[in-house]
Amino acid sequence: MSDPDDAPAPPDGPTEPDPTPADPTPADPTPAELPHGWVRIGERRWWSTWVGATTAFTFLLAFQGVNFVFRIAEVTFRWDLALLIAVAVTAGIFAVVTLIRNARAPQPWVDLDTGRLRAGDRQPIPLAQIDRAVLTTAPVGKGGRVLVLRVTAKEARVEFILRDRQDATLDPTSTAVLVEALRRTSIAMPTSIHDPSGRFARYNFPGHVDRDDAVALVEHPPAAGDPLPAAW
Repeated sequence: MSDPDDAPAPPDGPTEPDPTPADPTPADPTPAELPHGWVRIGERRWWSTWVGATTAFTFLLAFQGVNFVFRIAEVTFRWDLALLIAVAVTAGIFAVVTLIRNARAPQPWVDLDTGRLRAGDRQPIPLAQIDRAVLTTAPVGKGGRVLVLRVTAKEARVEFILRDRQDATLDPTSTAVLVEALRRTSIAMPTSIHDPSGRFARYNFPGHVDRDDAVALVEHPPAAGDPLPAAW
């Protein structure tokens, strides 16, 4: 049996920690969840219907208004009355067109939980039923560009303003939700009986885009001068 006094003495200095401690595995970051329930995509106001109005259209409208004034003046021989009637008629036409256009393209909403899309208070439609997408673009101002993406299903149509006259695009939340919604659709280039494979679809159906192009357009709306999808 060994004598306790013969045990080695403890070291003089403090014990140094192990220079190579175990590297703990960091936890995977939690991905940001998309919003639940109905999410508004962008914000449509009453004047949003005129987002694609070009300078040529405005000039034509003004020309017709002036012509209308002259026609009334020829009949009434009163310029003040002609001007008043012309302004009233023009304002009335503008209001009617705005109401009709807003009724046809109301505010779009998406619910990813149920996989549905709706425009305004209309009946929601499943995302899987959406099978067509059309890009509409128009130059505005000095080097600007308006982009509107229209998706359609049977007896349904919803429009998304991707870039407006002020060069503003969708907010990050709307972009993320719309991108995910488009990925769940059945959007594809249309075909015809003369081109069942769709090889020449971009020539036969200009403006149409497939699902990948639609997603890319929402993620990165092309500014003026940037290339558009092949169908354009």
